[in-house]
Amino acid sequence: VDRSTFQLQLCQAIHFQTISTMYCSISGEIPEEPVVSKKTGHIYEKRLILKYINAEGKCPVSGEPLDETDIVDIVMNKIVRPRPAVATSIPGMLALMQNEWDDLMLETYTLKSNLDTTRQELSQALYQQDASSRVIARLVRERDEALGQLQAQRAALAQAATGANSIAPETPMEVEVENQAAGPPPELSEEVMNELQATWKTLTKARKKRAIPEDLTPLEGIQSFKEKQSWTLHRTTPAGITCLSLGGPEKNLVLTGGVDKSVILFDHLTGVQVAELEGHEKRVFDVGFCSESRFVLSASADGIAKVWSVESKNLVHNLTTHSSEVTSICGHPTGKYVGTAGRDKAWALHDLETGKCLRYVAETGFESGYENARWHPDGLILGTGTGDAQVRIWDMKNQKNVATFKGHEGGVVGSLAFSENGYYMASGGSDGTARLWDLRKLKNFHTIEVGAFQGSCVKVQFDLSGTYLGVAGGKGLEVHVVKGWSHAVSLGEYSKAISGVEFGPNAKFVVACAMDRTLRTFD
Repeated sequence: VDRSTFQLQLCQAIHFQTISTMYCSISGEIPEEPVVSKKTGHIYEKRLILKYINAEGKCPVSGEPLDETDIVDIVMNKIVRPRPAVATSIPGMLALMQNEWDDLMLETYTLKSNLDTTRQELSQALYQQDASSRVIARLVRERDEALGQLQAQRAALAQAATGANSIAPETPMEVEVENQAAGPPPELSEEVMNELQATWKTLTKARKKRAIPEDLTPLEGIQSFKEKQSWTLHRTTPAGITCLSLGGPEKNLVLTGGVDKSVILFDHLTGVQVAELEGHEKRVFDVGFCSESRFVLSASADGIAKVWSVESKNLVHNLTTHSSEVTSICGHPTGKYVGTAGRDKAWALHDLETGKCLRYVAETGFESGYENARWHPDGLILGTGTGDAQVRIWDMKNQKNVATFKGHEGGVVGSLAFSENGYYMASGGSDGTARLWDLRKLKNFHTIEVGAFQGSCVKVQFDLSGTYLGVAGGKGLEVHVVKGWSHAVSLGEYSKAISGVEFGPNAKFVVACAMDRTLRTFD
């Protein structure tokens, strides 16, 4: 009965399809090899339904389970499709193929457009996810810090309450005047001054006897410098290396600060990142080594300067003297003190061992705060560059401003460097110039025009022998010969501002970093 019923249904389906002209339920065209489904009665092109069954194992129309045994061939006359009118001649066939080619190109263009749109959406989603992760991490860190402070306050209150209960009513409270004193002392202690002057005498005497090293790279060697290696450091968002410093026994360690708020210690001889120091809340403005490279220093827009241990990679001190952005930090030649300068129009001297501020000098004789500070090689002079194009020189004997150089044409003096002989000082400004100053005559005697990227300053640095001067600006990185102040060589091509330049021992190589996140060596 079931077989007869199926045959009857099949005949009715075939009769109906034949009357209305059979079409494949998948392609919508007249099938060349028609087959019919026992379960649904739908007609298909045999090759199409077999492929679909092998791939999906179900009916493409109803979704019911279907296999090859459920397919029955339909016997019918072979269909000979008439050739379309446009395909009866060669020009017609060419036109037909041209139309198909155009359709294919349009479809390809649509697919590419959809692909680009999808990529943009994916990039935006990844960016949002990364930003969300950073925000969550910052909130978690702030929560932990707040909890820690709360616990510390509770412990302090409990201790204070216990101490108050143990004091008899008639016992007066004793307060040490020294502990009540607000801020750093008004002048340096005799012990510190003796240390500074002893270092000054030793270094001055040694400098006068120092000869130019025999293995100093000659001018021909400098002129043959080429880019040797390049690395990409710090994160992409926000991107940029803002500063660098060289340290280590062979000047193999490069210390960089970034817009991403991190400090990276990198070995350029091995190409290995030694450490990433995190703790600043805003971009890092300046970095440096101190005390024979046992410590590294960093200054940030978060108003805090930090001292880190190179050996343990841990934070040693938070220097919180300044009330605004700390733009510069530099280790004193004694190896015992650290100088800082900030946009609060003040510079400060700190004890490296204790982190205590020994002297805080605030000035009002200029409009903007400090953008850079560097020690003279002898350690008794501090040079500072301001945000209103001044260079101010300080005598550490009395911590007074003894000279002010005004030569840069507006903008910021964001880079300072002293030559090893102690006679010359170089300054780089946002006016696109590097200016040379004679500290004996207190005047500008030479100017180098290099241009500057918008919002950046020219960077300057002498090599240790005082023979060469590195100048980085809008025209790229240049090396000049101090004797005669002539141009020696231009190194590298940069698409963004160069943010730091340093010479290796005896000018054997040059290291530079830029806001494009690249760290490059030339030799």
